[in-house]
Amino acid sequence: MPVPSRPALLLALTCILAAGQVKAEIPAKARPGTPAKTWPFPIPARVKDSANGDLFVMTLGDVKTSLAQGTYDPAADELVLQDGSRMPHYYRDTLKLKFFKPVDKSIFPVAPSGFCTWYYYYQDLNEQEVRRNTDWIARNLKDYGARIVQIDDAWQAEKADGSHGSRDWSAVDRHFPSGMAGLARYIKDKGFTPGLWIAPHGQSNDQVVQASPGVFLRKPDGTSPSDTWEGKWLVDPSSDASQAYLKGLFSRLAGWGYDYLKIDGQPIVVEEYGKTQAFMQKPGAPDQLYRRTLDAIRAGLGPDRYLLGCWGLPVEGMGIMNGSRTGGDVVLGWEGFLTALAPTLQSYYQHNIAWYTDPDVMLLRAPLTLDQARVWASLQGLTGQALFASDRLPDLSQERVNILRRVFPATDIRPLDLFPATRNKRIWDLKVQHLGRGYDVVGAFNFRQDRPDQLYLGWKDLGLPANAPVHVFDFWNQEYLGAWEAGVALDLAPTSCRVLSLVPSDGQIQLVSTNRHLTQGWVDLQELQRHDTGFSGKSQVVKDDPYELHFAFPRGQNFEISQASARSASGPLPVQITQHQGWATLRITSRKTQAVSWKVAFKPADYYHYPTQAPVGLQAEPRGLDGVDLQWKDQYYLNAGYQVYLDGQLLGRTGTPRFPLRGLDPARKHTAEVRSVWEDGIEQKGPKKAELTFTLAALLPDTAKLEELEPSRSEGRGAEPRTFSVASRHRQGLAAHPASEVAFDLKGLFTTFSAEAAFEDSDREKTPVTFVVLGDGRELWTSGALAKAAGPKTFRIDVTGVKQLILRAVAKDAAPEDDDWLNAPHAAWLDPLLAKRAQ
Repeated sequence: MPVPSRPALLLALTCILAAGQVKAEIPAKARPGTPAKTWPFPIPARVKDSANGDLFVMTLGDVKTSLAQGTYDPAADELVLQDGSRMPHYYRDTLKLKFFKPVDKSIFPVAPSGFCTWYYYYQDLNEQEVRRNTDWIARNLKDYGARIVQIDDAWQAEKADGSHGSRDWSAVDRHFPSGMAGLARYIKDKGFTPGLWIAPHGQSNDQVVQASPGVFLRKPDGTSPSDTWEGKWLVDPSSDASQAYLKGLFSRLAGWGYDYLKIDGQPIVVEEYGKTQAFMQKPGAPDQLYRRTLDAIRAGLGPDRYLLGCWGLPVEGMGIMNGSRTGGDVVLGWEGFLTALAPTLQSYYQHNIAWYTDPDVMLLRAPLTLDQARVWASLQGLTGQALFASDRLPDLSQERVNILRRVFPATDIRPLDLFPATRNKRIWDLKVQHLGRGYDVVGAFNFRQDRPDQLYLGWKDLGLPANAPVHVFDFWNQEYLGAWEAGVALDLAPTSCRVLSLVPSDGQIQLVSTNRHLTQGWVDLQELQRHDTGFSGKSQVVKDDPYELHFAFPRGQNFEISQASARSASGPLPVQITQHQGWATLRITSRKTQAVSWKVAFKPADYYHYPTQAPVGLQAEPRGLDGVDLQWKDQYYLNAGYQVYLDGQLLGRTGTPRFPLRGLDPARKHTAEVRSVWEDGIEQKGPKKAELTFTLAALLPDTAKLEELEPSRSEGRGAEPRTFSVASRHRQGLAAHPASEVAFDLKGLFTTFSAEAAFEDSDREKTPVTFVVLGDGRELWTSGALAKAAGPKTFRIDVTGVKQLILRAVAKDAAPEDDDWLNAPHAAWLDPLLAKRAQ
């Protein structure tokens, strides 16, 4: 979609387009049921983790939550804590964002959503494939909010040998016969915004450089002082000629019709400006010189076009760029997802406050499993970051297309957590306030590839009422899981997630979920009214995509839908009713994308209760150093799950005969009890009970494999556990990524720690890595600068009384934000073992 003017764009973004066209994301001030607010406005904030360090919190709408530790005013850049203390210039000084200013939402009210060519085609792209994907998006994703079709590194002039990927912006690759202006027109004619990639500070065509005096850095002998990935030649940021050059370049791209520009290699540019001062016309501070080039780029683009900085974290562009590609390039596979996960956790505090963060594209195709595809989609849907698909879209299966649709478009989510995460947090809590409905959309993740997991969600940790039932609806599986006090435990396969809608029960029939979007109401629900016998409302539905509203009943009561109807502007629509004990579903089908008014009424129905029996065979297996997994025998007779108590206090419900207990004092005696329960919350009757008294310290083995423990903190790329090939043998251990640091809480339980510092067989680098072990802040062992050629280095050290163990890996010139894992040294901590006695 073209962006001819600010008023025209705002009109396009705030209206529902005609039938067959997409409903664009509505700015907060225009969304029905949302209080009118003009950004920037004060927002709730957390400044540090709570007792549950696994919790990652974000908000959508005018949310009030007991989890907030203060209020942040982005206009003043000041955070006021609940005790009244103030943190002035919070983003500038505390978070070290020198050029912070609140994101300008007047033109782009939410992060962009669309398609990027790079992660399928790379540099082997042609015009026909761009058109093919554009046509598919127009038919299959436009009505779901896809807005941008972005062409990546492939369009520019070919190299002298005919290969793709030069840094010459003066001509167009022959595989784009219509030219870039012609292709932009095609994309616009389909109703989308054309986007284009460029590495503008570089140039590889010597003739362009010769014809542009004063634009590029040169040594006295005429050669280039900066020959990098960005290009053989680098723009001189200090010269007036380079200002004119950059402005002209981007004026040309804008003139072609490109309204979304992705500028790549930006950290390289800033670094090179620090190294090449001697060759500049007017040397100066590298960050200020760099911003001068961005000012020229912005002047060429104008204010109404989107500018994305890529890659890593080019914070020097804050206030000029609309968004930032905060991490490295993803790859197809689980490792690629982890590359998107790291910048999400570490930089999300900037999103929708300073600019729109972009963790790189979302990949959904095989060999990613459907579980892994849902995990990647859930990362996007729960955070509202820039959302770009990058598969060959016509090749996706219908199951994967459905996953794609459930997270389009990006919504107006922003963090509650205004600080970087230092571990791979597994509980993501999106708090939503919409049309008078306050609910949580919670993602529970298992990032590990080597084992399943069970994760506990405690209502108190989430700021929900702990002693009242909370409705639980599973979004990806589209099923109601009941209403339970205190919390629930969820079983998770390796590399999988569950996404739940959590709605505190008010003792009446409640809408608990819709199926259009992972936010479960925000994108689709426009009006909602409760009546004596039911509900009425208005929803935006997508053509030929059955729209479902899920209603839950007060626990222990049953109802059924007695009548339901749906109507659009052109007449009644077909509806389908599904009745369940405890919940019911209304399904609406429309032949076109449009707003639909609907009504539903309920009447009482009979309720079936089964008397459950006590479980048997309760055991406790230690897990980590602060927990146990309770296990008991499967029951022959019927139940709706089990409720678990610790020291007399209800923790929550599990549907399977197991439950995780974490955060235990190893020296304290605990009593666990398990009771079977029915859907109405009534527990087993009779004197029999499953009860176990234990002390964790007595259950712990004499040794513990470090890769099986959950780290308390992880920085850089962390140290994920996996199998390594070293000297043609498969060994278990932890990755030692350069500039990574991982911490484990040992609680003073062990006396020795042993491991082997080594390199994988696949390592091609000659860069030495220094392995360091610290205990309670004191260095216990270091390998020195260890090269692969020197062979592995084995060690055994005394850790008696150590409470926190830190593993650190350092390589020359590596930084924590570096995500170039393919080219970094492939080092590892092999067979890391803790022992209570010397082994």
